[in-house]
Amino acid sequence: MKPGELLDVITLSEKRRRILLLLREGPKTLSDLRDYFNVTSPEIIPQIRIMEQKRLLHQVGREYILTDIGELIASCFNRLVETLSIFEGNENFWDRHRIKGIPLEFQKRIHELGDYRIVRSDPTEVFEPHREYMQNLLKSTSIKGVSPIFHPEYPRAYLELAKKDIPIALIVTRDVFDRITREYRPMLEKGLQYKKVEFMICDEKPEVAFTVTNILINMGLFLKDGNYDVHNSIVSFDKSAIKWGEDLFKYYKERSEKVRGLS
Repeated sequence: MKPGELLDVITLSEKRRRILLLLREGPKTLSDLRDYFNVTSPEIIPQIRIMEQKRLLHQVGREYILTDIGELIASCFNRLVETLSIFEGNENFWDRHRIKGIPLEFQKRIHELGDYRIVRSDPTEVFEPHREYMQNLLKSTSIKGVSPIFHPEYPRAYLELAKKDIPIALIVTRDVFDRITREYRPMLEKGLQYKKVEFMICDEKPEVAFTVTNILINMGLFLKDGNYDVHNSIVSFDKSAIKWGEDLFKYYKERSEKVRGLS
């Protein structure tokens, strides 16, 4: 096989690409494929034969299934398709933000954000991202967050949630911790008394702020000029996005130190 030939087989035909992803969902008969594409047998069989020749699929009985090679390529290709879908329609947003602020291993999994949306503020709804954020927190039964930025309303809000016996684990930077200690010390001391509250300091400076709960992930990014974007946040309720957020939280937790009391 010539270099790049297999890539051409997949990328130069929309039908073959779609067959690859369709069979990833499970075996299909020729009738299934005809119905899916709304075509006749002579229109679809040549594409199947090409994929058979390249060992991407084979026929078992009346059904077509992916080979082991086909399965692996379909999985990788599907990840590419899902990654592209993250950026399509929101190219300007992603271009203005520091994607590199997200750890590399999580950049590679960014497709897991799934069916996300961007909550934006405008001149008449300046606090909309914050308002929706708080509404979602109140619906959650567990909360984990990482923040390199400070918001004056959050200490009180999190203390109220702690009073409701909601498990809360927060990671902040040293600068944010010092500010909370200076300006909100009584609240911090009271919050640390709750058994289900875990407060940590990360001496690295994350370039992403996010909260992941049992129902969603809410994430904010830094702009390319280095300033945090207070006007836009990414929200996703997909299970894959929540898992992505939980793993990202673990990443920073491993790099953090637990606060056990105030000196």
